[in-house]
Formats: sequence, C-alpha cells, structure tokens
Amino acid sequence: MRANFVMSGVFEGIRRNATMTIALILSTSIALAFLGAAVLANKEISQFKRDYEGKLNVSVFLCGTVHDLPCTAKTTKAQTDALQKELGSDPVVTSVKYVSEEENYRRVIQIQSPRVAHLTKPGDVPASFTIKLQDINKDYDGFAAKYTKAAGVSGVTNQISVIRTLLNIINGVRLFSIAIALVVLIASILLISNTIQVAAAQRKNETSIMRLVGASRWMTELPFMLETVIATAVGGLISFGLLALGKYVVLGEIFKLQVENGVIPNLGVNELIIAGGIGLIAGVVLSALTAFATLRLYVRL
Repeated sequence: MRANFVMSGVFEGIRRNATMTIALILSTSIALAFLGAAVLANKEISQFKRDYEGKLNVSVFLCGTVHDLPCTAKTTKAQTDALQKELGSDPVVTSVKYVSEEENYRRVIQIQSPRVAHLTKPGDVPASFTIKLQDINKDYDGFAAKYTKAAGVSGVTNQISVIRTLLNIINGVRLFSIAIALVVLIASILLISNTIQVAAAQRKNETSIMRLVGASRWMTELPFMLETVIATAVGGLISFGLLALGKYVVLGEIFKLQVENGVIPNLGVNELIIAGGIGLIAGVVLSALTAFATLRLYVRL
C-alpha cells in the first residue's frame, strides 16, 4: 500500500510538471549521448592503438610516370633492383616488399569514394617499397634522411603521421563530447534542482499533512527523488538511440569505405551498450544525488 501511495505521488508530480520533466528528459538525453560519445571515442582510440601497434610500415616511393621534384624521370629497373638490394642489406630493415604502380593504384581505388576514385588514373601513384623497421620510432629519421637522397626515390613516408592525425581527430571529438556533456549536465543539475523546488512548493500542503500523520522525512522526499530518477532514466534510454544514430552516420556513412577496408576500426553493439550503460548509470546516480542534496539543503519537507 505504501509503495502504491509513493508511486501515485510520483506520477502525479510528473503530470503536474510535465513541461519541466520533458525539458529534463531532453537535456539529460543530450548530455548522456555526448558522454557516451566520449566513451566510444576513447574505445576507438584504444582499438586504433591495438590494431596498428607493431604494424606501422615505411614507404619508399619511386619516381613514377607522373613525377615531380626531385624526380626528373621514371625510376629504371636497374635503379629499382639496386635500391631493393641496398634496402635488404640495411641492418635497421627487417623486411622489404616491392609494390608496383598497378598494385598501388588498386589500393588507392579501394579506399577512395566512387566520386573521387574515377579521377585517379594508373601511374598517378608510383611504385614503392614497403619497409618494416626494427624500431620505427628510433630508426625512421636516419632511414628517411639516407634514402630520400637515393637515386630514383621521390620520397620516404611513414604511417605514424597519418595514424597520429586520425588519433588527434578522434581525440578532439572525445574532448569536444566531454566538454558538451559537462555543460549540458550542469544545466541538467540546475534544472533538477529548480524542478524539485517548484514541485515541493506546489505540494507543500500534501507533504505537511503526511508529516502530521507520521510519515518520515524520507517518505516525503522519496517521490521527488523518484521523479528525477525516472526522467533521467528515460533520457538515458533516448541517449542509446542518439548514440546508435551517431555511430551509423559517422562510421556507417561518412567513413564507410575506411571502415569496410579496415583503415578505421568499427564499433559493434556491445560497445554501444557499454557506452550507453555508463551514461545511464552515471545520469541516474547524479540525478539522485542532486535531488537528495536539493531536498536537504533548499527544501523543508
């Protein structure tokens, strides 16, 4: 009977303050969605590091059919053979693989969108050697300085700069999501506090009567706390949908080709559930604590 009485008070309070409850649901859903996005971005960074750790290679590009400085002509077969022999005997090199113009062209086509791929022609990307160094962080600078000046070489590049750029972008998204989540969470906390104070003022006579007939302070405070927890929980459930939509747009549309080709790690349902669950639990706990603090510090029941 007591539980029925408390829940009836909860739903009556939600009905009376429907607009503020809706505002609370929307604000918490946005805040928790950004919090979940930060968790997903952090997961993406972890997968990036795991997938690419120890797999980063160096590319030594030759002079191709289409050439710029320092190339003046296409690399000859004799120059290619001599360079391959020199690379194979270099003590800092653990493996050497020759990649032809045709193979490089196919790779570029695979990772480009159809709207851009038709602009690329065979020969636009020269042949290259894919090199694995013993320690890319320690050996790359000396290796690049040595082979950039070699005959028939147009340039030496490594994947670290590309990966770091992608990681910086993802980390920027993570930090942006955290900042937005904090701002909206602060707004949600203020909204929770104001909602409880307004609701308590509206139901002052009811709570006074409850105290007169022997109800404890916890019994009079519990409906207000449950109202905010329920509103936050609904917002958390909505944030699940927002996270799924964001994941589909970013990884399923914007970076679809990169995900399909394995350049960017994909995120599954489990990651979405974990990120959404973290946001939901954090939101419910924060709303309960905010409601409790407001009732104890600003409201006399």
